[in-house]
Amino acid sequence: MPPADAASAPRASQPSSYRAAVVLSGMSAVLGLARDVLVLRRLGLGAENDRLQLALSVTYTVSLLGDPLRLAALNLLGRRIGVGLGALVGGSIAFTAALIAILYGWGSDLVPRAWLLAAGCAGAANLGFAWVLPRRQRAGPFLPVHSVTVLPNVLIVLGLLVPAAAPEAFSARVVGLFLLAPLVQLIALGLLFVSGERASLEPAPRVSEAMPPVLWHVAGAAGTQATQLFLRTALLAAPAGTLSAFVLVLRATETIRAVFVDSYIASRVRRWADGERTSSPVMDGRWLGSLPLALVTAGGLLIALWRPRGNGPPGLVSPAALVLVLGTYLILALRVRYQSLNTRARPLPLVKRMAGLELICAASVGLMSAVSWVPIAMLPWAVYVAKPAAGLRLLAAEPGPAAALVPEG
Repeated sequence: MPPADAASAPRASQPSSYRAAVVLSGMSAVLGLARDVLVLRRLGLGAENDRLQLALSVTYTVSLLGDPLRLAALNLLGRRIGVGLGALVGGSIAFTAALIAILYGWGSDLVPRAWLLAAGCAGAANLGFAWVLPRRQRAGPFLPVHSVTVLPNVLIVLGLLVPAAAPEAFSARVVGLFLLAPLVQLIALGLLFVSGERASLEPAPRVSEAMPPVLWHVAGAAGTQATQLFLRTALLAAPAGTLSAFVLVLRATETIRAVFVDSYIASRVRRWADGERTSSPVMDGRWLGSLPLALVTAGGLLIALWRPRGNGPPGLVSPAALVLVLGTYLILALRVRYQSLNTRARPLPLVKRMAGLELICAASVGLMSAVSWVPIAMLPWAVYVAKPAAGLRLLAAEPGPAAALVPEG
């Protein structure tokens, strides 16, 4: 039957597309490492690198709102984006970028104002990319769209290979490249526009209907950032080497996420948007029941309470780092399942509960960081084991896609 064969063709090609996406993401991860090596080799660990990193912190801080924007965009994949909602999102992005750039530059002449302006614009462009990308992942050809996501490190590394006359000129070029990369990405996504895409979408929602999920996603992101502030400040005050070991392990888990998990999510967006439950139980953690989750959580707690002997640097086997390793799978599975759910439906009640979980975690970590007798590894246990375990249990009770839709008033 030809129709059935034609319908099955995309499914048959999906594994090879995912493998190609993993290769592209792996290449981007290697180039990201090369980018950091080039900057370190040129500037070292001196004052000029500090100025550069402070400017790039503006871009990083603004870009932290990318996840809530992406989730909100996934909620609205089947709808058009009206002028009112588009203007509101665009205005909010511009306001956030300007505010953060001003806060970083307040009372300090360490970083040139032009750098702060460029870094703020780069963060705003990253947020715009996060808002637009899910629609292209649904409508556009998968591999060309995914290739756009790995462009930044390619462009930045190529730009850094050009000789610079002085360290300050090199730093200025880095800031400019961080702005150029998302602008090129946005242009590339525009060129991948699919004819008839808009006609296939439902009418745009009212702003009052579309904004609540966005605001709750943002509230959850605020909780996440508060959690990181408490966690990293506490690790910095711990014995020497604790924070460094933790960050090194975290970078490894972030590389795994970027190469395998985010590529997997990108390869499934179109199916999820059509209401299909096509994610692998291994990737989204659905095979984990209450007992396995409880055992992992309890095991992490035992590691967190472990106090190693000796007064030397904790190294990569510190309790904090080991807790992070144990919780890595839970974090990645939660990311896959939650993005899958937000793509298939607009589950506002669940979004509220997940935002509440983030805020509760932030309050708990903040409280534990203020109590001297709490083992330091209890903080990453709360963030990377207890929180994702609780999140997976919340998502396990999620009803079918139709029941999860927010009623349209």
